[in-house]
Amino acid sequence: MTTSSDVTAVRVQSCLNLPLITRCRELTVLIEKSSTADLQHVFPVLIHSLFGINDNVGWGLHSINAKKNPQEYDTLCYFLGPMGPIFSLCYKLLPDCYLKYNFPVSYLPAKIRLMLEEGIIPPFYLDKIKDDHNSRLLSELTMNPFEYYIFHFAYHLTNPWLQQPQQENVWTNWETIYVQLAHNYLNHFLPRDNSAVLPIIGPYVKKTPPRKLMQSPESKRLQTPRLLRTSILSPTSTSPVSGVPQQQCLPQVWRSETVVQVCLDFWLEYTEEDQYSPNLVTGTTSSLPRRQSIHSGEHIRLVRALLKTLHEFANSATGDKSAIDELKRVILPSVQGKIYLFLKKAIHHWPLDSSFRLILEAWLSFIQPWRYVSGVMYSEEGKLEEEDKGKIHDPSRWMSFVANNLLAYTAIFQQLLPRFMRIDLVAPKNSLMLFRVTKVFSQPHLTEMLSDIETCMDDVALSRGRLSNNNQWTAVVRQQILELEGPSHQYTPMFSVSTKNQVLDFLYAVRQAQLTAIGLLEALEKQKSGRKLLISMWNFFNSDNHSSDDVSLEERRKVPAYLAFAQERLIYIFRLEEEEFPPANLVADQEYHDTILSTSFSHQSQLDSSLDSTRPGVYVPIQDGKQNYRYVEYLGDPELQPVRSNEITILVRALYKLCTFLNNKYQHDLIRIYRRNDFIGRIAHQIIKPPTLVVNLPKRTTSGFTSGSEVRIPPRISFRVMANYHVSGSILIGMLFFWILGYSMPVIFGLSVISWLFYILARAVCEPWVTNNNTTTRQSSFTHN
Repeated sequence: MTTSSDVTAVRVQSCLNLPLITRCRELTVLIEKSSTADLQHVFPVLIHSLFGINDNVGWGLHSINAKKNPQEYDTLCYFLGPMGPIFSLCYKLLPDCYLKYNFPVSYLPAKIRLMLEEGIIPPFYLDKIKDDHNSRLLSELTMNPFEYYIFHFAYHLTNPWLQQPQQENVWTNWETIYVQLAHNYLNHFLPRDNSAVLPIIGPYVKKTPPRKLMQSPESKRLQTPRLLRTSILSPTSTSPVSGVPQQQCLPQVWRSETVVQVCLDFWLEYTEEDQYSPNLVTGTTSSLPRRQSIHSGEHIRLVRALLKTLHEFANSATGDKSAIDELKRVILPSVQGKIYLFLKKAIHHWPLDSSFRLILEAWLSFIQPWRYVSGVMYSEEGKLEEEDKGKIHDPSRWMSFVANNLLAYTAIFQQLLPRFMRIDLVAPKNSLMLFRVTKVFSQPHLTEMLSDIETCMDDVALSRGRLSNNNQWTAVVRQQILELEGPSHQYTPMFSVSTKNQVLDFLYAVRQAQLTAIGLLEALEKQKSGRKLLISMWNFFNSDNHSSDDVSLEERRKVPAYLAFAQERLIYIFRLEEEEFPPANLVADQEYHDTILSTSFSHQSQLDSSLDSTRPGVYVPIQDGKQNYRYVEYLGDPELQPVRSNEITILVRALYKLCTFLNNKYQHDLIRIYRRNDFIGRIAHQIIKPPTLVVNLPKRTTSGFTSGSEVRIPPRISFRVMANYHVSGSILIGMLFFWILGYSMPVIFGLSVISWLFYILARAVCEPWVTNNNTTTRQSSFTHN
């Protein structure tokens, strides 16, 4: 007998096969009208389809964006929003405290899996342990519908099946629906205006199994904490301040804590080879692909958004002793160690390219909590003081944060120095990164705060009784170093002599890069002003204001200023003396200068060659001590050369088929007309391509190499020039212009044909004089040689 649950399951399966917009609309109606008993069985099916579990992209949350898919984007924003149908389904199923769904342990971060293997259960996962008396291996966690959805959402970003090369561009894939949903969830479940998390739900009883919790080592306790104390989250405890049962406060915080904890565990895990446990024998682990050690731009952007949200959430605490205020108070101290370790490892392993700015901006956001304080400052006239936004106005307020995160400032700064020594500081993106770092560390009060805290660690000063108001931070900093770096770590102060010497060496490199950037900019400006008029017009219509390697001159002009500012700020931060500054006799890096100019020359030469279709070829780099370029000419049939970047592929192929048909059908007529010596022949010379000698190069076969040969192609018709983007665009623009003036399409076509005929006739009339001039020039050149 068919039950209502079976009918609902069939309807859900049919909905999942519909187009995305229709699918969401039908599922919304189904969720509203179906009962809890019917929905509880189809909920995991819906989640698996949504996120894609094994080798499945799900609903495409990493590919749908507002620009390319506006309707699908808006539909998913509503359907998966924090007040949308999917969360309505979660809250509809939530009152049944015995309704649990299984989440595989193999999907958890490697560190959490390893702890569970060793029997060390982090407090946050204690009530999710599934009791299986038949097996000692922990393969699944049990969780309520809300937790089940949030776990799958966070895992969707780190799912190794979705990290395969099938993605379009991981560095520019930033405006996806997944990113927008993540922002919406963080803003909703971590409110910064002291409002309650909506919707207001009734008390939820968490089932905690009677399982003995092993005491974890201090380092692991710090990296996988529970944000709130168990006494606060206990449904039977009472608030010591208000006397209100915490049963009434629990709905305010457990959803917020779940979102933060899950995002931290999944997103702030830096995957390395040694983090994979060889003892994992769960059924699905062996089939999972290995996670990438370098995270995508989408991932790092979400990490930065999470850090900014945590700062805003923590800075909005009011001290009213509520559960949500307690969460705001303890949230950063509970997770700051995990954040530091993630940033340190990511910076260490990140490749030496411009994508490094992603993790750099995340780090700068973390070490500047004062930028994320609610409220703005206004001047006496009531206008917003832009210069005062994001600055340290009360150092005493932030002293505790800086002391508790000293390594995030000093150790990572020292980690960056060798990296900046190895990168190309003349590149605009790299010089901008250096500018950002020096600007942050040179802001008022920060250097003094770091120096005072490091003074507390000076054993000599302490032994001599040199007291400081900040000596209270000595134990805090030393405990931080012990937990994060281990007992054998030797801390190097940021303002020590050794670090200052490194900064001095770095200043030499910055000064040389500045001189190179200035000389290079002058040469590129001169090169640009010396271009021919035709090339300048070509660049104008193609919006090409590039100096070399896709870097615009406008970006190049900013580099000297960035590097000059960085030098000035480094001298200020480390209180260097003027005589220690790099001497004025430094010279620019001439080899780098010549390399960029030769690259720019090759780009300009390619523009020249693109205007000359009689010499099809390309410039290729030749490594001969210096980076020079040599023009490699295409020797085969010009009509069969590869499609260029400035040509329309489909049009090239279509015109080739048309020309092939005409040339084969009228080959003898074309040859006869082309060989005529009268005015008709001169007209044919303007329309028909001349005979061409092509070379068939030797080819490798099973029996050896074939012999090369030369083939003479007879006169022929070629329309390939019409496939050029600029030619086709110019024709369309011209037709549109005359159409706007009121001319009909037949008239426009007729005018175009007449204009083309007059152009051909003029060239045919001038051909004898042009031919004679070219012949005289070649003879003079031959005699001179």
